[in-house]
Amino acid sequence: MSEKRVKTSWRSRAERDGTAVPAPDPNEEIRRSLLDLPVEGLSASRRSFLKLAGFGFGGAALAGCTRGPLQKAIPALVPSEIVTPGRSYWIATTCAGCEAGCGALAKCRDGRPVKLEGNPEHPVNAGGLCATGQASVLSLYDSHRIDGPRLRGVGVAWEEADAAVREALSASQGRVRLLTSTMTGPSTLAAVKRFLAAFPGARHVEYDALSSSAILDAHAATHGVRTLPRFRFERARVVASFDADFLGTWISPVEYAAGYAKARRPDGGSAAMALHVQFEARMSLTGSRADRRVRLAPWEIRGALEALVARLERKRRGGHEGVPTDVAASPEIARLAVELWDARGASLVLCGSNDLAAQILANRANRILGNYGETLDLDAPSRQKRGDDGTLALLRKEIDSGAVDVLIVAGANPAYDLPDGEAFAQSLSGVDLVVSLATHDDETAALAHVICPEPHFLECWSDHEPVAGVVSVGQPTVPPLRSARTLRESLSRWLGDGREDREILRDHWREAVHPRHGGALSFDAFFDAALRDGFARVRPEAPAAPVESRAPASVPLAAPGTGEFALVLHPRIGPLDGRHAMNPWLQELPDPVTKIVWDNVASLSPATAAALGVEDGDVVRLEPVGGAPALDLPAHVQPGQHDGVVAVALGYGRKGTERFTAIGPKWLQGRPTVGAGERVGRNAAPLLEHDALSGAIRDDLRRVTVRKSGAHRDLACTQDHHSLRVPEHLAPKGGEVREAAIVVTLADLEARGGAAVPRPADMTGGKDLWPDDHATDGPRWGMTIDLADCTGCSACIVGCQAENNVPVVGKDEVRRHREMHWMRIDRYWIGDDGDVTAVHQPMLCQHCGNAPCETVCPVLATVHSKEGLNQQVYNRCVGTRYCANNCPYKVRRFNWFDYPRADRLANMSLNPDVTVRSRGVMEKCSLCVQRIVDARAEARRTERELADGDVKTACEQSCPTKAITFGNLADPASRASRAARGDRAYAVLGELNVKPSVRYLAAVRRGENGKGDAHERS
Repeated sequence: MSEKRVKTSWRSRAERDGTAVPAPDPNEEIRRSLLDLPVEGLSASRRSFLKLAGFGFGGAALAGCTRGPLQKAIPALVPSEIVTPGRSYWIATTCAGCEAGCGALAKCRDGRPVKLEGNPEHPVNAGGLCATGQASVLSLYDSHRIDGPRLRGVGVAWEEADAAVREALSASQGRVRLLTSTMTGPSTLAAVKRFLAAFPGARHVEYDALSSSAILDAHAATHGVRTLPRFRFERARVVASFDADFLGTWISPVEYAAGYAKARRPDGGSAAMALHVQFEARMSLTGSRADRRVRLAPWEIRGALEALVARLERKRRGGHEGVPTDVAASPEIARLAVELWDARGASLVLCGSNDLAAQILANRANRILGNYGETLDLDAPSRQKRGDDGTLALLRKEIDSGAVDVLIVAGANPAYDLPDGEAFAQSLSGVDLVVSLATHDDETAALAHVICPEPHFLECWSDHEPVAGVVSVGQPTVPPLRSARTLRESLSRWLGDGREDREILRDHWREAVHPRHGGALSFDAFFDAALRDGFARVRPEAPAAPVESRAPASVPLAAPGTGEFALVLHPRIGPLDGRHAMNPWLQELPDPVTKIVWDNVASLSPATAAALGVEDGDVVRLEPVGGAPALDLPAHVQPGQHDGVVAVALGYGRKGTERFTAIGPKWLQGRPTVGAGERVGRNAAPLLEHDALSGAIRDDLRRVTVRKSGAHRDLACTQDHHSLRVPEHLAPKGGEVREAAIVVTLADLEARGGAAVPRPADMTGGKDLWPDDHATDGPRWGMTIDLADCTGCSACIVGCQAENNVPVVGKDEVRRHREMHWMRIDRYWIGDDGDVTAVHQPMLCQHCGNAPCETVCPVLATVHSKEGLNQQVYNRCVGTRYCANNCPYKVRRFNWFDYPRADRLANMSLNPDVTVRSRGVMEKCSLCVQRIVDARAEARRTERELADGDVKTACEQSCPTKAITFGNLADPASRASRAARGDRAYAVLGELNVKPSVRYLAAVRRGENGKGDAHERS
C-alpha cells in the first residue's frame, strides 16, 4: 500500500525499553477537541483542529485509549516513530458489523479512523470486506449514539447507574437473565460465565434475529453436538443450495464469496470450475449467480431434499431395495443427484431455511456424500451463529410467568426484531429491572429502566473467535467519542471488579488464550503479535459436550390456499436485521437485485403482478391469514420469483430513521417532502413466526392475501436509467446488437477459446480522427474487472464512497436519478421472466484514451493526464454538463445541490486526501488518484521503483472475490495488463473508438443458463 501500513500494537519502542516518561492523559483533551462545541459534532475551528493534530493524535494512536489514567504514554512533544502528522497509519482490528468477525485494518489520520479495509492476512476474510463493514466507520461518528448512562430516562453518572443495577441484582435471588445476540469474544464469554456464577440460577440466552438455530439443532440430532460447521466452498466441485443466500447475507458472506470464487475459476476448464445449482423462491443475490437456478416454493424445499436424499441413498446402496421409490422428484433433483454423487467428498449441500427437518435432511445428504471432514469442518467449526431459538422461547415463558427479576439485554433489540416483539415489550412491565446496553435509543432501550450504552467497536477493546482456533482482537482507533462501556466491563463492575476493560481482556488472554497457542513466545510477545496482526492462531478448544436433540421435528409447510401467497421474509445487504438502519450509506446502497434504495418492497413475480393488476410502486396490503397486523408496502415486479410467493425485506421501520427524510438539498429543508416524518420502510418482523414444534423463528410460515390499496409510492431505483443496452433500431446497419455484459458458457469457452467472446465491429473503418496525443513513456493506469468473479455484493460501491467522500443525497434525489455514487453495478437478466439468472457489471469512468467528455468541455475542466487518467478539475468546472451528455457510459455525476453535512461529527469520516466537492460541479471516478500519488511518494522515499500491486484502488481492495485488478497497462508483465490481453477480455462499447482503460472479462456459466442475451428489464 502507498501509506505506511503499520499495524500498531499500542506499545512504542520507548515503552518496550522502559524509557517512556509519564504524560498527562490525552484522552479528555482529544475528546474535547473532537466534541468541544456541540455534542453532535466536531468544532470546525482551526484551533480545535490543531489541538487534535498537534497534541492528541500521538496519544490516541499509541496510548490504548483506556477510560482511566494511563500507565504509560508517549509525551506529546516527542515525535512518534509510527505516526507522522498528515500521513495515514493503519491499526489492525476486527469488524463487528455482523457476527462473521472479519479481520479489518482501520486507516487513521491524525487520531481518527477514516476508512476500513479487509485484513489480507486474516484467515476468515483474506482481505475482503463487505459493504456493511466498509460503512461501519460512518456509524462511529453517528451523533445520535447514546452518550452516558441513563436511569429511568435521566442521564446519570456511571456510579449511580451501577448502584441501581447492583441493588436489583442483590434482591433478585438469582432470577437474572442475560439476553444477547451471538457472542464470539472469549474474554466476554468468560466475563459472562463469572457473572452467572455469582447468581445461582441465572442464565445466558443467545439469539439471532437472522436465525440459523435449526442448523445447530440439526447437528445436535445427527452428530450429537450442537454446532455450526465451517463451510469450505473452496474445496467444493458441486454446490447445491436450497434457499441459502451465502453470497449475500447468510452467516459469513465475505468468507464464502472468497471460497466460492476460488472454486469457480473458469480459465482451468470444467475440471477447475465448480458447478452451482440454486433452488429458491425469491431471486437472491446467490441465485442470480447460479449456473442453474430452479424456482422452488418454501413448501417444496423439504420434499425436494427428501427426494435428493432418497436418490443418494439409492446410489450408496448400489440400487438395492429398501430405499423408498415413491418420493416425488423433479428431473432437476435426479440430475443433481448424479452430479453430487460424481463429486463425492468434494460437494456441498446447503439449506438456508430455519426448518429443523429440512436441515436434518441436508446433513444426511452431506453424510452420504462423505462431505464431513472435507467441505464441512466440524473439528474447527464456525462460531458465527450461536443463537438458540428454543432457549429464547423458554425465556419468553419465564418473563410472562414473572420468573425474571432482572433482564439485561446487550447487542440485541428484541422489542423490534422478534416475531412477537410487541407482546415481548408489554411483558417487560412485569420485570423489576430491565437493563439495556443499546448504542441508540432503540425500541428495547425505550422500555429499559437503566441504559448502560456500549461503545462502537472502533473505540474499544474487543476479541472474537469467529472460527474455532482463530482468535481476533479489536483495539481502539480513536479516543471514546461517547461515554460508554463494553458488556464485559459492565458485568465486571457489577461484580465489584475495578479492572480497566483492557486489563480484563489481557488477563483472560494470559490465562486462557495464550496456553492454547502452544508456541515458544512469551505472553507479552504473543499478545503484541496478535495486536499487530489482528489475530492469532491457537488450538481449537475441546469439542462441545454431546447433547440430546430436543426437537427432532418441525412444522411442515403446505401449499397456500386459493387466493393466498407464501410470505418469504429475508434480510437485505446493508441494513441486515435492522442493526444498521441508522447508517445512511447503507440505506442509499442499491439492493443488488432490485436496485431499490431507502425502502423495502413487496416483490411479486411478473405473472402474479399481472394477475393482480399491480405495477411497480402500487401500494399493496398484505393481510396475514390467521392473525398478525397487516402490512402496506409498495410493490416491485421481480423476474425470477415464484408465482406463489411474496418477498419482503426485514430490517426496516426502525425507530430513529425519521431523521433521514430531511436528507436532501438545503433549499428543501424545512419544506414538506414526500414521506417527511416517516420511518424508512416498514417493519416486517411481526410477520415472522415461531415453529410450534422446534421453537425456531421461521421466515416462511406466514400465508397472506394481497390486494391493491389504491395508493401509489414512487420507488427510488437506480436501474431504470443509464442503460447501456443498444436498441435494435440503433444498432449498426448489418451489425449485431452490442451487449455491455458478455456471458459465455464454459463449453463454448473450452471449444473455441477467445472466439467465444464477441468482438465489436470496427465502426471507424480503420481511420482515426484522433491524434495520438496521449502517448507516454510512463505508466498508463487501467483496470480489469472479471465478471466471472463479480458477485454483485456492492462492497466496492461503499468502499469507493468512503474513500472519495461521496455524499448521500436522499430518497427524493435518487428518484430523480441524481444519485452521486461514482461506481454503480449494473444488473442484467439472463433468460425469461421465469427462469432467470443475472450478471453483475461494475461500471465506472472508463478513463478513455479518446475521451468524448474532453472534446466538449468549454473550460477544460476535464483533461487527460500523461498517465492515462481522465482528470476532473473541480475549480474549473462551470456545470455545463456537456461532458455527461457526451459520455456513452453515463458515469459522470453532477452535484445538483450543496448537499448539507449538518451532522458535523459525521464529517470526521471524510478522507482529507480527497476534495469535498461543492454544488454545480461534475464529479466521477478518479481511479483513486490520491492513492497513486501516495504510492509514488512512498516508493521515492524508500528509493525504489513503483512495483505492480503497490497501488490498490478502494474498490479493488474491498472486493471479496478479487474480481478487480488495477495496474499499469503499459507494463506487459503487470497483472492488469496480462488480464487485459486474455481470451475473455473485451472493452464495453469498444466499437466507438473511445479507447477505454477498463477491460472486462466475460462472465462464464456452466450449463444452459449461461446461454441467452444479458438484458435489462424494460
